[in-house]
Formats: sequence, structure tokens, C-alpha cells
Amino acid sequence: MAKTIAKTVNRSGKSLVKKALVVKAKSVSKISAENIKKLNEKLKLEKELLEKKKNEEVAGKSEEKKEMVKEDKKYSLTIGLKDLLNAGSHLGHKVSKTHPKARDFIYGQKDGVEVMDLVKTLECLEKACNFVYNQKRNSKQIVLVGTKRQAREIVRRVAMDAGVPYVTDRWLGGTITNWDQIKKDIKKLNDLKEGMEKGKFTENTKKELSMMNKEIARLEKIVGGLVSLDKLFDVLFVVDAGFEKTAVKEAKLRNVKTVAISDTDANPFKVDFAIPANDDSTKSVALIVEEIGRAIKAAGTK
Repeated sequence: MAKTIAKTVNRSGKSLVKKALVVKAKSVSKISAENIKKLNEKLKLEKELLEKKKNEEVAGKSEEKKEMVKEDKKYSLTIGLKDLLNAGSHLGHKVSKTHPKARDFIYGQKDGVEVMDLVKTLECLEKACNFVYNQKRNSKQIVLVGTKRQAREIVRRVAMDAGVPYVTDRWLGGTITNWDQIKKDIKKLNDLKEGMEKGKFTENTKKELSMMNKEIARLEKIVGGLVSLDKLFDVLFVVDAGFEKTAVKEAKLRNVKTVAISDTDANPFKVDFAIPANDDSTKSVALIVEEIGRAIKAAGTK
């Protein structure tokens, strides 16, 4: 009898303890849930405030950037239709070599040779010069490229006169897409030339000096015209869009704007600003490249 009573008491005691624990757990979970809810609301509010602040900062920076960009101005061409005609800019390639997409700029054919519409050529040249002019006004870096025989000396002369970088010997594959390596080559060339000028290598042997001179000559051919660059350029001007297709392709991959003289055997829509004209005649190339050079110089004086 006594044992039965004791068992009953123990059971009832355990039951009471169990109930008490359940009640306590429920109250704790309720408090925790409320706290978590409040914490989440607080975090959400803080996040919204941070997002608002970030958006305001971004908007402020974009406004500052807009203010820094100068409004476009018009560049007045110094040449006309007669100059283009006298330079032979209207003479294209044989009809058999015509690129289908170049037909929009062709006036007709004469003796099996395509004749370009010089009115459209002049319009395109004006657009290209205006673009280059305004890019230079906004401190964008422009590089002139002409590696074909007819263009080398003209491009070098105009680029040096306008004070812009250039490539005339050979377009090295990766000049744009592998710019970090090109930048190292530019630094190496500058360091070697500076060292030679300041007599830093006087203690070197004749063999070492000879190797250094050979390295300078090699780098001059590759990056000699780009030594003034400290970052990737913004605009690429090329003589002959078809001949310089590697440079144009690389520019497109890195969003570098392209301006090019495009003959009837090339696709003018591969570049951003095509100038449909004869890119084999020295007179035609000189006339157009010199006008581009004048546009760059005019922007520098404003």
C-alpha cells in the first residue's frame, strides 16, 4: 500500500516538473521569436538606410562626372570635295574585290573600278573628325595606326606633330587585349633609354651594352610610339580597316572606339566611324590623316 502511494506521488511529481518545463520552453521560444522579429525589422531598416545612402553617393558621383564631361562642339573641316577628288580618294578597288557592305558608299563603276561617293566620304570624315575632336577635348587618349608602306611616314609625322601615340612598324597582337604586358615593355624601354642617357650602365661590359642596345632597338619597333602612354587608350584610328583587322578586332573586345579609312574591299561597319576612301594612294591617306591630326591639335588648343 505504502509503495503504491509512493509511486503515485513520484509520478505526479514528475508530471508537474514536465509541465513546468514545457511552459518555460514555450515562454522562452515566444520571447526569442519576438526578439528575432524585432532584430530582423531593425536590420531591414538599417539595410534600407545603407542602400539609400549608397544610391545617393552613386547619383552624386555620376552628376560630378557629367559636369566634368565637356559639351560636344563642332569641328570645321579644312578640306572639301575638290581636295578629295584631286587626291584620288574616290578611287576604290576592282569590282571583283568589292565587299558587299561597302556598296552603300559606292557611286558607280568606271573601267571595272569602283568609284566612291565623295559626298558621303566628306560626311563620314566630318563625323569622324568631330568625334576625335571632342574625345580629345575630354582628355581621351587617341592612338594613330598605319603599318602599311604607304601610311607609315604620314602617320608617324602627323602623330608626332599632334603629340599623340602611334604604331607604324607592326601591330603586335595583344597590344590592347594584353595591355599589362605591353605596359611592362614600355616601362622597360623607358628605363633602358633613361639609363643610357644618364650613364647608369658605364660599368657594364661591351657585350652587355650591345645586348641592351639590341633590346632597345627591338622594343622601339614594338612600342616605341606608345612610350607616352600610362594606361590603355580610348580611341584607335587606323589607315585601312581591312589591313589592320587585328587591331580593330582587339579594340572591339576592349570597348575601344575605332575610326578608320575604309576602302571598297573592307567592311565599313566593323568600325565605329568609317571614312570610305582610297587607302592605297599616298595623297589620299595624307589628306585624311592630316585632317584627323588637325582635329586633334584644334582640341588641344581649346
